[in-house]
Amino acid sequence: MDTHKLQEHASRRERLFIAVRLPESVQQFLHMQTQLIRNKFDFRKWTDHRDYHITLQFLGDTLMSDVGHLRIALHAVAADFQSFDLQLSDWGTFGLEKTPKVLWRGVNGDIERLHLLQKHIVEATKSLGFEAELRPYHPHVTVARKYLGYLPGMDDHGITQVVTEHVSHGNSWSVEGFVLYVTRLGQTPMYETVDTFSFS
Repeated sequence: MDTHKLQEHASRRERLFIAVRLPESVQQFLHMQTQLIRNKFDFRKWTDHRDYHITLQFLGDTLMSDVGHLRIALHAVAADFQSFDLQLSDWGTFGLEKTPKVLWRGVNGDIERLHLLQKHIVEATKSLGFEAELRPYHPHVTVARKYLGYLPGMDDHGITQVVTEHVSHGNSWSVEGFVLYVTRLGQTPMYETVDTFSFS
């Protein structure tokens, strides 16, 4: 999104969030893994693989006129960081085991650096009026939402049992920075990059 477009819509509010974007190769890998289990569960919404990311902070509805100050704060955070490595780990769910709200894929690797990055971003945006979520930070990649039930023939298998059969570790990647996303409801992919913040 260029500067002219941002100025043109300065009075508009957009739903923004900050995230680590997965490299295309990792997005494709996770997409292939997801295809192995997708026909076994009925979720209302499966994340488009191009939208796979690790959320750092959800900002919510934000005046586009405030994006300039936000960019300055985030560039300052990025300047203090160097690249670190992550990789996909186990599957997991949020909510009840039988009726989960979210199916996700975890990450491991240099998790301490990831948590530190998230903490610095929250601190940098606090002075701009953004508030951190009250729940503890749990980095993950959302794969599906709104579980509707088991598909025919899968009644005897719990979600955990099925997904753990399709865990393939590896696919380590280097996190070189983070992005500011805007949500475009009804579009595919749904997340559009506003700006990219590269580490020093």
